[in-house]
Amino acid sequence: MFTVDKVDESTVITSLDTAGYQEDIEVIMDANEVILRQWDEDWQEYNVIFLSHQQLNDIRTAIRGL
Repeated sequence: MFTVDKVDESTVITSLDTAGYQEDIEVIMDANEVILRQWDEDWQEYNVIFLSHQQLNDIRTAIRGL
C-alpha cells in the first residue's frame, strides 16, 4: 500500500510494509533530487539517502529488467 502527497514543491510517496516487518519508507521528490528516508527505531532517527533523478531511473530500469 502507498500514498502520494504534495508538500510545497515536493511529492512524497510513502510505502507501507503491509506485512509489518519494515518501517514505512518515504520517497521525497522535487525538481532537483530524490530523497529516500526510513525511520530507524533503534537509533530514533531517519536513515536517509540522496539520489539524482538519473540514479532513480537507473534503479527502476534495472528492476524492470529482472
